[in-house]
Amino acid sequence: MISVIMVQHNNAELSKEAIRSLKDFHGEGYEIILVDNGSANNNMHDLRCKFPNVQVIKNEENIGFGSANNVAAKVAKGEILFFMNNDTVCKSEFLSSITREFAGRPEVGIIGPKLLNSDDSLQLSAGRLPAFWGEIADKVLYRLVERRVKLIQRYIDWKFSQMQPVGWVTGAALFIRKELFMQIGGFDEKMFLYFEDKDLCLRAASSGNIVFYYPTACLVHLKGGSSKGDILHFTQKMYRKSQLWYYQKHRPPLEKLLLKMYLHITGKYPN
Repeated sequence: MISVIMVQHNNAELSKEAIRSLKDFHGEGYEIILVDNGSANNNMHDLRCKFPNVQVIKNEENIGFGSANNVAAKVAKGEILFFMNNDTVCKSEFLSSITREFAGRPEVGIIGPKLLNSDDSLQLSAGRLPAFWGEIADKVLYRLVERRVKLIQRYIDWKFSQMQPVGWVTGAALFIRKELFMQIGGFDEKMFLYFEDKDLCLRAASSGNIVFYYPTACLVHLKGGSSKGDILHFTQKMYRKSQLWYYQKHRPPLEKLLLKMYLHITGKYPN
């Protein structure tokens, strides 16, 4: 069985749409666990009425994305955990094919589906693990993709049309064997937001498991969170804090120094 785990911080309407889309294309053989992460004025009664079979866990405060997922994982009954953002929408049935992939590939510990933007263009959701110079190159690539440079877009569409092992897949839509998740300690709770997926994938690979990108399964990722004012400042700060901790854990001293220098010079070092 697959346990679908979803975290929300406000934006309950997105959660309802995500759950509705999941149910539209899938019958039985899965459970849904929704973690409300300290939301303000969310009508959980309405959600419970619409989806009575969804298990709801309510945190009194926002404990972070990884921490909230860890809470749900402990009570999940499935052999496979599916961490699904509440701003994603299913467009087809894919849980059965994911189950078959895990059953037929014992060496695979994590699977990431393909993600699309709301206009059906490809969203970069997998890649190589972070390293200082690699991150710089990736940022250039992401900018070119965002600007819809045709040659780059064609290359990206081709590259990510194939099943392949990768360094990481995004936590916005990530399948992992529960046994593996618990064995490696779940998400690192020092990473409040961002980099927790890359860190999880690295630790899974270090324990002998393959991280697999599987474009046959596909979702639309709306990126529906708040993106202005104080919340934007907060998320940027959390991004940099998690990035620094990731480098502290996994990268050599020179790269840690280069990252700190870069963040200080650009005024992005989190205070």
